[in-house]
Amino acid sequence: MLAKRTVLALVLLVAPARAQEVPPTDPNDVVNVLLGGLLGFRDLSGPELQKEVAEVGGVPFRSDVPVDFMTRPDLARYLKSLFDAEYPEARARVDQRILVGLDLLPADTDLRGLRARILEENIAGFYDERPGKKRLYAISEDRRLTPANQLILSHELRHALQDQYVDVHHALPDSVGDYDDRRLAWLSLLEGDATWVMERFLLRRLPGGEEAEESLGSLTLPTPAVPGAPPVVRDQLVLPYLVGREFARALWKRGGAEALKDAWRHPPESTEQVLHPEKYFSHESPRPVDESYVAPGGKLLGEGVLGELLTRTLLGEGEEANAAGWGGDHYRAWDVGGRTLLVWRSVWDSGEAGRAFLTAVRSRFERTRGAPAREEGYAVYGSGPWRFAIGERGGGVVLVSSDDPKALREAMHGMAAAP
Repeated sequence: MLAKRTVLALVLLVAPARAQEVPPTDPNDVVNVLLGGLLGFRDLSGPELQKEVAEVGGVPFRSDVPVDFMTRPDLARYLKSLFDAEYPEARARVDQRILVGLDLLPADTDLRGLRARILEENIAGFYDERPGKKRLYAISEDRRLTPANQLILSHELRHALQDQYVDVHHALPDSVGDYDDRRLAWLSLLEGDATWVMERFLLRRLPGGEEAEESLGSLTLPTPAVPGAPPVVRDQLVLPYLVGREFARALWKRGGAEALKDAWRHPPESTEQVLHPEKYFSHESPRPVDESYVAPGGKLLGEGVLGELLTRTLLGEGEEANAAGWGGDHYRAWDVGGRTLLVWRSVWDSGEAGRAFLTAVRSRFERTRGAPAREEGYAVYGSGPWRFAIGERGGGVVLVSSDDPKALREAMHGMAAAP
């Protein structure tokens, strides 16, 4: 999706050519030479491409999908209209305040502008699944189904097909934000499934395709850099493709195309289930977490679930094992006199897992914020406008943060006094 709730998009998982210091080469030109010259891609019509996507994915289309082309200037105009309609400044500002409160985003980041720029620079094709749209687009100056466009549209056609079996646009309530674990789990299913079909579309053209499929399936793809993007923006944009691909492979191995189609109707409840497919198969749901604290005089901005995937992002590279015992979480953020207060509580599968996470998250904040002070039984990090308090409450790990010292103290005291 472009605003990651509106349009299912394939993003080139490489740095844009304009960011390189060497004379730029359009990545699509390289892909076209490779696919056309070395792998013998031939020209396909739209109906031929749609037929092949149905074959490699094992699920038939219920109706034809209109295909159109956009130039880069067209895309820029489309994105502006889309962001104005679906990701207005007020919504982006709430996301921004929540991510800053979780220490996942620098306080001076223009989140909306950053996301718009990254998507405009990197999108190679997309399916607009909004009611009244339902249209497929490839970004192409010459309006041709080049080999690169065929590969991109094999991915996007799978999204169009998904939308013919489930209502993709309304699968989650609009109140579930772009950085909420529930939306990331849904996106990981959709993007992983489409990536898996795109790989099968490509492998069909390789000598020894079945053997190549096994080799490709065993690869662990690195998370690509997205120039200028903080890790949380990069991970929200890119990881659904990567972790979703592994989830789709597990579904395919278990039951082929029918297992993938069934997952559209019964999607994963969390990124924990995506990252650990055995938990999806055993129906291990996240534990409900209800933090009872309410900020005095505060106006609720938003609430949601961070989840295992973005808990990994919070801890940093190499700390995945310390997020693997995630059992559930919930956060709430308030506006308190123009400042922000956030409370987040996570619960864990075992006491050992909770202690491992607590040690890891304290170490992470000590690396980034310095040695803590001790207040109300919390370790409190930061001496600037934003302060972050970490402690144990209610059988879980709690993070309280604010750029208002009074609101922070009141929340720490109120939570310490709670049973």
